[in-house]
Amino acid sequence: MKILEFSNTISSLVKMKFNFNEVYQIESGASQKKIYRFKNKDKEGVVVDFSYNYKDFDSFLEVNKFLSTINISIPKIFDIDESKHLILMEDFGNKRYDNIINSMDIKDLMLNSINSLIEIQNSSQLITNYNLDKYNFSSFKIEIAEFVDFYLPFKNISKSIADEFFVIWHSEFENLNFNWNSFVHKDFELSNLMYLHNREDHLKCGILDYQNAFIGFSGWDMFSLLENPRIYFDDKYNDELIEYFFNNTNQHLSFDEFLTQYYFLNTARQSRIIGRWINLDKKNKNNNYSKYLDVTTKRLKKSLYYLQNQKLSKLYSKVMAE
Repeated sequence: MKILEFSNTISSLVKMKFNFNEVYQIESGASQKKIYRFKNKDKEGVVVDFSYNYKDFDSFLEVNKFLSTINISIPKIFDIDESKHLILMEDFGNKRYDNIINSMDIKDLMLNSINSLIEIQNSSQLITNYNLDKYNFSSFKIEIAEFVDFYLPFKNISKSIADEFFVIWHSEFENLNFNWNSFVHKDFELSNLMYLHNREDHLKCGILDYQNAFIGFSGWDMFSLLENPRIYFDDKYNDELIEYFFNNTNQHLSFDEFLTQYYFLNTARQSRIIGRWINLDKKNKNNNYSKYLDVTTKRLKKSLYYLQNQKLSKLYSKVMAE
């Protein structure tokens, strides 16, 4: 990794606290935030720069208050600079799940992650003490709009189909009469999970990037984990793992209702991500993300198949065929 010149702001803060002599910028994917790793003889960690978005900075700290009360692995916060929107925290290393999933036992990795989710879900009754947004149709519409705004023009699909898309999704959303009160990480996927080999059981799963958390469907983080839009790994354990999660969390709906909501929201999520890939490549003027379209489309079609919603299946057969 190339050593980068640190900005004076971050450099002075970290030097003052830790007297580091090495700093590296860490790749942060499509995120706008900047992440730096620092180390010296007896201390190492990361600096996350949230200056791009003050709301994310505040949200990260609010969610951290909640997650810190639960027996899971999140990075310890060493220091905060509120004026510069910088957070110094524990370094969980380099073993990201997306880099190791095909070289380790998938079921063990997933169980460690899911047992962490179970710990979180069974503490969700405490979430009302924290200031998090609640998911509703307005949130949902913003998400599926990415598919309409970017995928449909990309495929030269008529505006009439775009209008029909929103009408049908809205109708189906209301028919299901959702009532959610669970903590949702939102981005509980392989790139935000770290393997911590020196810890035990579910604490081997280090959880990052929770600033987008909200109150919503208890199974959201399960499909974020199991239905990765970039990597198509062996999913032969998915049914077993979903049932395991359901049976070990406090649920207020039947398993069939849970599965309907799971595949309904995952279908919407995969749709949004397809639109996101196209938009990112358009903005960046490259093809760095369109390479994931095949995997995400496969995830979307699988989710539609399990959902067994005739209106949505008919709509997507029309959209994906054009």
